[in-house]
Amino acid sequence: MEILEDPRLDRVFALPALASASRPLSQVLHALCEEVAAILPAEVASVYLRESDDEGDVLLMRANVGFPEIAVGNVALPFGEGITGFAAECMRPVIREQAESDTHYRRVDGLDEERFPAFLAWPLVRSGRADGVLVVQRPSSRPFSDADLALVGALAGSFHLALTFADQRRREASAQRGVAEGREVRLQGLGVAPGQSLGRAELLPTLRELAEDQDATALEGALDAVTRHLERGVGKLGLGAEATADVMRAKLVLDDARFRSEMVREVTARGLAPGLASLARRYALSAERTGGADEWLSDRSAEVAAVCRLVAAQIAHRPLCRPGSVLLLAERPGSLLVLEAALRRASAIVVAERVSEAMPASRILRDARVPAVCDVAGLYDWVRPGDALLVDGDRGLVWVSPSESRVAKLKAARQSG
Repeated sequence: MEILEDPRLDRVFALPALASASRPLSQVLHALCEEVAAILPAEVASVYLRESDDEGDVLLMRANVGFPEIAVGNVALPFGEGITGFAAECMRPVIREQAESDTHYRRVDGLDEERFPAFLAWPLVRSGRADGVLVVQRPSSRPFSDADLALVGALAGSFHLALTFADQRRREASAQRGVAEGREVRLQGLGVAPGQSLGRAELLPTLRELAEDQDATALEGALDAVTRHLERGVGKLGLGAEATADVMRAKLVLDDARFRSEMVREVTARGLAPGLASLARRYALSAERTGGADEWLSDRSAEVAAVCRLVAAQIAHRPLCRPGSVLLLAERPGSLLVLEAALRRASAIVVAERVSEAMPASRILRDARVPAVCDVAGLYDWVRPGDALLVDGDRGLVWVSPSESRVAKLKAARQSG
């Protein structure tokens, strides 16, 4: 019997174990994209998942190989738009030799994807619904064949498996949370800013929640008001020289006349919430491929996103968080966002992603004496808005529904101190 020798087979056989690994879904999807790109091969492999954002139901890029890292989590296509959205809507694979020639094609600023016009989109359909799309791309010199289409269809099964296991883990966490309702639960993370604090969990409001039905004519006045508010805040918090310099650098976004003009133009063309969301997304996609430029532009895009939220909150006359709350963040925050949280007297901040202690936002939190913990696995599985949380920035711990004895111990330590 002849044994088929193909080095790609080992990669294919390893996919189920990779898809079912007990790791964050984002890491699993990225690893699967790497394998798909190597097996085909293809220069670009991306996974879009169906989610909701400030503009409605969208397909959001959740993993990628071949584009700048910052594209992940920022490239979003309205459901049904673009070739990717069309594949999801009709729940059929789409293969094109030249993507730009397709009537559904939609260019995404910042990706430079014109270098890879050969396009194949495979919808990830589960229970009669497209939960996402697997997209692979190549240069025009290597268009996809029918054999490639069949191979992508087979490889897509690993993404189905990854999503199924992620759903199962979420259900198990929810079930455990139900059993533990009212009981103390400890979540491990990494300390970013020292101190212990107690508060109720609170999520950042979305741009849609803040800006929907708001009057866009108040935009320029809101920009001026946010600028004055942040300038006064630096003095109120008594930040050190380094943290103050961090805030001043971040605030340059607000002083940039070109940026202000861009914001006015986007909001005038699209409306307040869609315009602000579009502006934030465009800056997030403007990263260059060089590592140093990526870091600078990534920081700037975080500040642009914060400014968009602050402006929307100013127009809506609604703060981004309430005094005494524990603000939950999915991604690492910029300087202006943590400054605003400190000014609003948030009791603590908890971030799902890892945050470097050397980041400007970390320095601001330490100087403002706001305890913070990052890299908390299962944060959104265990914590719901309104839950009582005790945040221990010294040991990198978050206690959900802390026991009366633990709360009493914290209060006693504060009184004695």
